[in-house]
Amino acid sequence: MVPFILSLIIYCIHTLSSAAEEEKAYLALSFGKTTEDYIQFTPSDMSPFQSSFTGCAWIKRQHDAPNPMILHFHPYDEIIMGSNGYWNQAKINLQVRGRFPGKNVWFHYCLSWSAGGEQKVYINGEVVGSKSASSSNLRMGGHISIGMNARGKSTGYSDYVFGGQLFKLNLFSEVLSSSEIRQMSEAGMCSSIEMEHETRKLKWERILTEPRYGNVVEFVPAECTSYIMAKLDKMMSLLKEI
Repeated sequence: MVPFILSLIIYCIHTLSSAAEEEKAYLALSFGKTTEDYIQFTPSDMSPFQSSFTGCAWIKRQHDAPNPMILHFHPYDEIIMGSNGYWNQAKINLQVRGRFPGKNVWFHYCLSWSAGGEQKVYINGEVVGSKSASSSNLRMGGHISIGMNARGKSTGYSDYVFGGQLFKLNLFSEVLSSSEIRQMSEAGMCSSIEMEHETRKLKWERILTEPRYGNVVEFVPAECTSYIMAKLDKMMSLLKEI
């Protein structure tokens, strides 16, 4: 009996710890609409994405910037993830104008790319644009900016800002299949399905720890509060059974 109780306690502690880690992933970020409002960091290793990647996020646009940018990997404009169809880039820009939802609506966005293969943009699980990709690998070095153009506040880039809400931005070191991306979208923004992928190398939980500048505020999306509370209630019920 004692070994069983000890095993149950260890299980509960492990489960609660995992739940706490998972709960961190349920924080979203709200960005102001100026070049002062951003996250910027130098990634420790971008080599897993050198020949292929998929970047996915949940996005809510709140600002009509002419060239809104979510993620920019610079200094070579190697990766740009936009939020209204104007900028979707892995070495070569792929414009898909008029295919993105309007303001104040959460939608699921993915940009996939493979050297010498294809570059695709998905909105809510559906391909909205594709083109042949460059045959050369991504160049390494540089830094990542989230919320604005990585060139910063230099003349000509003041409109390259995001000014919206961002949730679960992850980079995978492979081209996810259309069915995998559709499953992520259909599972909804509160699902943890993306955590099941071993190729999720740049994680949202890591991005949440990076330096923030200006008006960048974390919050829990209202759409996910009931989901989180249900998981916590389940954990508490397990503890009461001990």
